[in-house]
Amino acid sequence: MVEVGAEHGVDVLDCLHGTALSPEMLHGDTVVSGAQELAVAANLVTATGNASGLGLAVGERLSLHSYGIWGFALLTCPTVRSAVEFGLHYLPLTYAVTELRLQVRGGEALLIVDDLGCPTALRSFLVEREIAVTSGILRAILGESPPPMRVELSLPKPSADYEKTVRATVLFDAAHNAIITDAAVLDLPLPQADPLTMAVCERACRTLLCERCSPCVEQSVRAIIAEGVTDANLIAARLHLSARTLRRHLAAEGTSFRRLVDEARHASAVELITLHRLGVEQVALRLGYADAATFIRAFRRWTGTTPGAYARRAS
Repeated sequence: MVEVGAEHGVDVLDCLHGTALSPEMLHGDTVVSGAQELAVAANLVTATGNASGLGLAVGERLSLHSYGIWGFALLTCPTVRSAVEFGLHYLPLTYAVTELRLQVRGGEALLIVDDLGCPTALRSFLVEREIAVTSGILRAILGESPPPMRVELSLPKPSADYEKTVRATVLFDAAHNAIITDAAVLDLPLPQADPLTMAVCERACRTLLCERCSPCVEQSVRAIIAEGVTDANLIAARLHLSARTLRRHLAAEGTSFRRLVDEARHASAVELITLHRLGVEQVALRLGYADAATFIRAFRRWTGTTPGAYARRAS
């Protein structure tokens, strides 16, 4: 977006205004939030007077390789249909702000770009960007001879040359925004299909999806521990993470796996001792300790006293 802004005479600082991003940060490994991205888009649209074809210019710069493992996974899918379904399932790993969905009707396949959830002032820009990106991705995975496609847009006919960018017939003032082709295209085999590579890519995408979209790993870990699971490897597998990545996320959130397990055991021990009045051996067994002595040491660490003394004081 900054590059396209420069081509329209918009200074980089104007594009980044109000985002807490600096030009230097764009050349490192800075993580840019969705809110920051939309702010840059709004700055660009405002500064250019919502120039026709602005989204197309941004979208055509985003090749399949811009999407990392998600883009590589699409190449390895067996058919066009499986690639589209895979792409939609892991859509949060992309730059898409609009919703996308696949429909098959009347012998045609429609990949619909739904802009209803987008900021009103940015809808045309975001639709243009997504149409350009998606048509480019479809051409990339289909190889040198892609089948005919047409694009239908709810936008009024602009001055920009849409057909040159999307390489398809474009109709305006339509009831929806969609890329349309013959339904039989969905069953076409992809030239670079590779089931083993696809399986590896999907595991990586699952991990990324969990890392990027889970609001709080600590909360998820607490919920699983509450089910009685206290093995780090099992919990990491449930969250589609490695044990090392799980511990790294918890550290970033200011806690640790051992602390969460200790807190859960502490709470359970107090309940079992004071409310259910179980003996030390029974509590140790329920909480997974090797013996009563190990549990007593842990309890003293939590409370500064023994289970027996704690129970008497509670009484």
